[in-house]
Amino acid sequence: MDERTKTAAGIAAGLQGVKYDDRRLAEIAAEVEVLNDAVRKAAAAHLTFDDDPAAFASIMTKEARS
Repeated sequence: MDERTKTAAGIAAGLQGVKYDDRRLAEIAAEVEVLNDAVRKAAAAHLTFDDDPAAFASIMTKEARS
């Protein structure tokens, strides 16, 4: 089990109280990686470190609609 899958397993068990088999955990880890990359790219294109934190939600809403 790679680190991403271990992280997904820890979150599922520790925060959600559920357990998945190794195959599903690997799928979840891959899905989260894709989503995380999309969020980071969208934020980086529109936000700077000093922006108001509320701007993040606004940008994510706009990006989800496009």
